[in-house]
Amino acid sequence: MTDQEKETLLIVDDEEGPRESLKIVFEERYRVLLANSGEEAVALARETPPHTVILDIRMAGMSGIEVLKALKEIDKNTEVIMLTAYETLETARQALRHGAHDYIGKPFNVKAMRTAVDNAMKSRRLSEDVAESVHRLDSLQADLENLMMQEEMARTSSQVYAGVLHDINNPLTIIRGYVDLLMHRLGEMSKLTGQELEEVRESMTTVAQQVRVCCSISNRHLELIRRDAPDGQLISVNLILQDLKELIKVHPAVKEAMVSIEHLQEDTSVFIHGSELMQILLNLVTNSLQSSSGAQKVTVDARKLDKLPEAQKFRDGPNERIINGDILDPKHAYVAISISDKGQGIPEDIIEDIFEPYFTTKKADKGTGLGLAIVSRLVKRNRGAVRLRTQPGNGCTFTVYLPQEAQ
Repeated sequence: MTDQEKETLLIVDDEEGPRESLKIVFEERYRVLLANSGEEAVALARETPPHTVILDIRMAGMSGIEVLKALKEIDKNTEVIMLTAYETLETARQALRHGAHDYIGKPFNVKAMRTAVDNAMKSRRLSEDVAESVHRLDSLQADLENLMMQEEMARTSSQVYAGVLHDINNPLTIIRGYVDLLMHRLGEMSKLTGQELEEVRESMTTVAQQVRVCCSISNRHLELIRRDAPDGQLISVNLILQDLKELIKVHPAVKEAMVSIEHLQEDTSVFIHGSELMQILLNLVTNSLQSSSGAQKVTVDARKLDKLPEAQKFRDGPNERIINGDILDPKHAYVAISISDKGQGIPEDIIEDIFEPYFTTKKADKGTGLGLAIVSRLVKRNRGAVRLRTQPGNGCTFTVYLPQEAQ
């Protein structure tokens, strides 16, 4: 083994005799460095960090305790054996409290010194092994966190893109319904006049409106990806409910179902993008329409709440689920929009999962499991909440709470 491959032992003593004696004892096993003062020892330690140090506790200049502290600042894993005379025994014990590995009395016994140095070197190796293990664990944890972050980014991106497709599907379905209706009517008429022409114009206006909704949805999701989505805006609740009433007429999910939409007696505004509120309501109405295979009756009802004291009682339970309920301020004014059906209701064993992305009880070709997850995300984004109350076999009610103005 070359001198460079050996572990380093630093001997610090202002007396030449003990220094040279210790060098002779250890030079075959270790790379031995000598220092005749505390200042020189600290300089050597900075240049060539030693594994173990034999340090005289009483020296001119820096004291042994001061050198010990300085060595530990350079490398806390450096093991230090203090050389002490009987009259400095209490000081040696003090040195132990400052991190010294051991102390040996002067004049020292060679065998005891060898044992002390061997034990100190073993302790140093153990410290290095532990430090290496910690480093590897930290590195592994960093790698895992990086992988998890990449996975989360991929999952989030996947949800965003799937969300775009899901969100756009509703207005596109409505557009397709109007286009099919227009094509049928145009095929039966050689020309359009009077009332027929006016109805076609109204239908085309609705188609154009839904195209704008598609563009708005796309921009909203792109803003989410860029994480610089702008704040919402004050939007009339009754205006949105009127648009919902018109749009739901041609939605294929309606079929033979009955959808009743009740406006506010006195209109008010909520702070949200109109396209986002429309998407929330469309998703919830569509979900209710699909809650039963038979003819369904769905009711949409809006209420103004000058304050919301019952918010403090909102709790998850066997037949109830609240999303973002802790954001609700009992003293703040809200609009509550409820969507109720008389479907099969939601079983207790799945009520905790229904707002999770991709969770669905429908067949693969009947649903993506994203509708309620999108409702949850949009409601949270707009500092609102959504509450589900259900009775298995007796339908369910989703209530969306939105602030009447910016909070």
